[in-house]
Amino acid sequence: MLTHAAPGQPLTSAWLAEQGVSPQLAYHYVQAGWLIRLGHGWFLRASSDKPELLLSLAALSGTFHIGGKTALAWHGYHHNLAHRAATELFAQGPFRLPEWMQSQFPLTVRKRRLFDDGAQGVAPWRYMASLRVAEPERAVLEMLWGVPQHQTLEEATHLVEILFGLRATLMQPLLESCRNIKAVRLFLNLAKQASHPIMEDLDMTRITGSAAPYVRRHATATIRT
Repeated sequence: MLTHAAPGQPLTSAWLAEQGVSPQLAYHYVQAGWLIRLGHGWFLRASSDKPELLLSLAALSGTFHIGGKTALAWHGYHHNLAHRAATELFAQGPFRLPEWMQSQFPLTVRKRRLFDDGAQGVAPWRYMASLRVAEPERAVLEMLWGVPQHQTLEEATHLVEILFGLRATLMQPLLESCRNIKAVRLFLNLAKQASHPIMEDLDMTRITGSAAPYVRRHATATIRT
């Protein structure tokens, strides 16, 4: 069991059971100093310094993916990325982080169904197939959904500006199925401002809300983007 667990890999009770370790035996291993108890149903090899983020996320159950600004950063698109910025997880259904994981890592869970197809534009991460990550085309819409509550318009504008290389074959169906009109309008207007080549390949007649601008209202003025 100890040789099958990678350094920093949190071990669940279910995983231990697959290795032939019963709850009683796991308790014995904790008492013997071979395992560290992280929380209810979660353990760590005593030889590991601390849990590792990606291995911890991969051990979670439930339907979720890495999305938004985090996914953009993982794909190489970031602008003034904050030190140890919170990792954004997008959940399609009931999903809860273990308390130990919330205290160990800066994590944010977004429980929003932003698209008709919850799996569209989400793929296994190339460095760890057990993790699912939003493609840039989906991640940018997830990021824009958070403007201005979770994401400043200024940084969102800078991020869209560097997103050259977006694929119209994926962007088109995502824009059509996106349930958040604000995110759609923001993307189209910001991409147009940045003169993105993808704008020439999109069929605007099939995208809801494409004709209207995004409006920000402040105490002193109304700004259209």
